[in-house]
Amino acid sequence: MLALDHIKVLDLSRRYPAGYGAMFLGDFGAQIIKVDPPSPADNSAERSPATEKYAAFFAPDRNKKSIILDLKKPAAQKVLHRLVKDTDILVENNRPGVMKRLNCGYDTLKEINPQLIYCACSGFGQDGPYVDLPAHDMNYIGIAGALSLVGPKDGPPTFPSNYVADMAGCGLHAAIGILTALVAREKTGQGQLVDISYTDGVMSVMMTEIGSYLFTGTVPKRGVSRTTGGAVWAQVFKCSDGEYYTIACAEKHLWDNLCKAIGREELMEKHKAIGAEKDSIVAELAPLFASKTRDEWFDFFRDKNVCTGPVNYVNEALQNPQIMHRQMVMEFDHPTVGKVQQLGFPIKLSDTPASVRHLGVPVGTHTDEVLGEAGYAREDIAGLRNQGVLG
Repeated sequence: MLALDHIKVLDLSRRYPAGYGAMFLGDFGAQIIKVDPPSPADNSAERSPATEKYAAFFAPDRNKKSIILDLKKPAAQKVLHRLVKDTDILVENNRPGVMKRLNCGYDTLKEINPQLIYCACSGFGQDGPYVDLPAHDMNYIGIAGALSLVGPKDGPPTFPSNYVADMAGCGLHAAIGILTALVAREKTGQGQLVDISYTDGVMSVMMTEIGSYLFTGTVPKRGVSRTTGGAVWAQVFKCSDGEYYTIACAEKHLWDNLCKAIGREELMEKHKAIGAEKDSIVAELAPLFASKTRDEWFDFFRDKNVCTGPVNYVNEALQNPQIMHRQMVMEFDHPTVGKVQQLGFPIKLSDTPASVRHLGVPVGTHTDEVLGEAGYAREDIAGLRNQGVLG
């Protein structure tokens, strides 16, 4: 048994963040139909309708069937309405107002299915003065204040890829919101709108820094706040091989263990050093850490009970023994592509674990199958295709 094998989902997401959130539902058994537009230009750059290999490797599409609907056409809107009748969850990340113009907004669909949970993901949410602004990850983390905290103290802000807004701000919060709404539906019998803002999500994961500011009135700044290099116990050092090594000994006893391990017991009382004093200590320690390679330091500290670790590259992380033991890299046999590797499941349930029943497929693979299961006759499907509704 899978935890969500009784749940049906329509995934209308464009690009990967919202689809990443829906992926978790599929991992735990939900039956997901991915609804894509007919034109490749309208699909995410990550989704190629002609590339079976890419589809197989693209983890956000695993455990999902794929159909094509041109929702700009009224006939396609009627198809979606029909599918919604038997759907528990719909996920979309269009700009606010787009789905309403396509006659597929929440107010329309909840009349068709009052139990529908409608998750709308957008940059700034469904309301507010920024609701119509276009933006991407860097813009969201800039507006939310997160970008100001990433990078060297005296240098420019550093863009931390798309982890914060796209994957955490949108994807993870969408999954949490949907699952919360599912629990609520068990009590009320009614669905609801789940309004996910990428920017709101960024603010949420900044809870520590924002909480500190609200309490102290001191504005957190990169290289100054404790979690961005302002604390002597949280630093990154360059090693003899040019690679980097981290220390993060927030607790006093762990800092003491570090100082003992490197023969610098006199620094034990400097755990709370900040500012110029902190800078001086870090400068003193830099040559020491430059005396060994990154991996030599990891071997050295393994039995010292300190919080340290290497800065791995992605390929190294995938081969890390702890990562591999936790099965965060999975391998599958694809009938035409061959061996396919994907990320594993970060959420591990003891009784109803996640699973991959099938890998992603090229866009539109299951159009006829899904519509047939929805009650459309072959001639009806052919007619819709002739109208351009199905691509």
